[in-house]
Amino acid sequence: MKLSRTAWNNIIIFSVMIFILVINVTDDKLFSEQATSKGAFEAILPLHSIVLTMEITLPGKQEIRYERIGRHWKLTTRGLLLAQTDQQIEQMMMTWQQSKGLIQAGNLVIQGDSAIAVEIAVAGKDTPYNFMLYALHDQLLVNSVNDKRWLALPQYLTQQLIPNSR
Repeated sequence: MKLSRTAWNNIIIFSVMIFILVINVTDDKLFSEQATSKGAFEAILPLHSIVLTMEITLPGKQEIRYERIGRHWKLTTRGLLLAQTDQQIEQMMMTWQQSKGLIQAGNLVIQGDSAIAVEIAVAGKDTPYNFMLYALHDQLLVNSVNDKRWLALPQYLTQQLIPNSR
């Protein structure tokens, strides 16, 4: 039995469609929600979010405010001297958008008054995201006040997420 060129094309198209369907069905069963929730990493901010303003309150009641004005950033500080270029600020915002932390189980209790409060307003969301950051000697703990979730990030990200005063 000899098949025409059109028949072979149809066979190839249907076999590829069946193959894609099999991959989709088995992918859902192999990587279900329960399997990915153990030891899962989650982003601090939603993917592709655009930061409009960011307010950082340091432990000594020093405040830093970043405000997006067009393509540039307006930096306002109270209680400290800080010099950052638009490129450094943009890099910091990108770190906030792309950083992922290991989800911590349950509520953690942190002793001390060393929390750094961060409020981030993103485009398309009415209420800002509120975070409490705790820089420990081996990791950075991020408490998302809105979601009541804790994330553990590597300690070196502290310098990338929070600016250093000069």
